[in-house]
Amino acid sequence: MNSIMETVCLVCNSVRNYTNNGISFQKLLVVLRREFRRRDFRIKIKSLRVKTMDVEEFYVNAYYDPEDDRDGEIPIEVIIYHNFDVNEIWDKQHITELLIQVFDAVIHEFKHQRQSVKRNYKIYSNHAQTPYSAYLADPDEVDAYAFSIAVELTRSLGKYRAMRYLAKFSGLCKLRFNGKYVSPSLSAYYGQFGTINNALMRRLSKKIYVRLRKVDTASIFV
Repeated sequence: MNSIMETVCLVCNSVRNYTNNGISFQKLLVVLRREFRRRDFRIKIKSLRVKTMDVEEFYVNAYYDPEDDRDGEIPIEVIIYHNFDVNEIWDKQHITELLIQVFDAVIHEFKHQRQSVKRNYKIYSNHAQTPYSAYLADPDEVDAYAFSIAVELTRSLGKYRAMRYLAKFSGLCKLRFNGKYVSPSLSAYYGQFGTINNALMRRLSKKIYVRLRKVDTASIFV
């Protein structure tokens, strides 16, 4: 995964450098799509306005479709949900915040793609009507989120500091800096399953440690 992370990081850095003096959201999407195409990444990037959201709020979701991948179609779709004026000029800070979410969402879905390719695109999970706790407990998601959590912790704490903090796992799940969780994904698991005494959380903790040992810190977009 480190090679994929490196490329996605290059994409995000290129977009940030190109937009260093500010850019509208519409043009930002154009640049983002262009940079992914330049590196032959098969990704759709869309935006969806949600009028019930706050005008300053946005978040990124992404999806991987193994059937599209098997059939040679574009398998990963990234959707940016928002409720702001698309012509408003974004500054570097907001551009970086968006690109971090894009980076994290894309590498998470590439992890799912690797899982799918290993089993010849066989589908055995469908989360469309699944409760959130069941979704998080899915073996594919535990594996992919362990990777995502390792990335979030490395970005927030640094790789080796994060590995030390794993010894106090419950505290790490609740740890915040500047009002934000050091790992939002880990916090979500803690909210659903509680402490390290839960079998799933013990499994997740072990997987996070393995991912932290292997992750290339230079390939994480910050």
